[in-house]
Amino acid sequence: MSIEEQGQRDELPDNIVSQFNNIIRSQEQLNLRISKIISFAIVTFIVLSFSVIYLTWSLKQDMERSSGYMEEMVKGVSSMNDTMGQMQANMNAMEEGINNVAGHTNSISRSIVQPDNSVAVLSYIADSVKLMQGDARGLNKSIDNMNYNLNNINKQMKSLNRKLGTIAHDSNRMPSPGNMFPF
Repeated sequence: MSIEEQGQRDELPDNIVSQFNNIIRSQEQLNLRISKIISFAIVTFIVLSFSVIYLTWSLKQDMERSSGYMEEMVKGVSSMNDTMGQMQANMNAMEEGINNVAGHTNSISRSIVQPDNSVAVLSYIADSVKLMQGDARGLNKSIDNMNYNLNNINKQMKSLNRKLGTIAHDSNRMPSPGNMFPF
């Protein structure tokens, strides 16, 4: 073998070792990049997991609060329904009172028109007037009950209106934590 061939053989192992070292370094850099990507993915997954847990907890709280408002509204509407029933009974009593007053007025008119203005007729008229006064007191009581019921309905409507406003506010606020996600 010539010296030249011998020199090429000595250079060959040095060249192979150098190439092997370069391959190992590039593999280390690739492994480092992959480990950074995996670390970033794990951190991102953990952050997203905590975000989902927070969003779920937040929505659960808002839903429980809205459910409570809905239950209160059902009670309020039920109470209003009962009050409407009482108002209907008061209206019926008022109608009966008005019919009674009209009947008494007619009987007084007939008694006055009769040519016999005896004491019995005057006594009958006085009794009819007393009955009319009783009917008028009943009408006043029915009107007072109607006013009371209307005031109750007014209060209940204001309460329902406030609860609906709160529910609307909470409903508008509920999706806001999800707005932090770009998707």
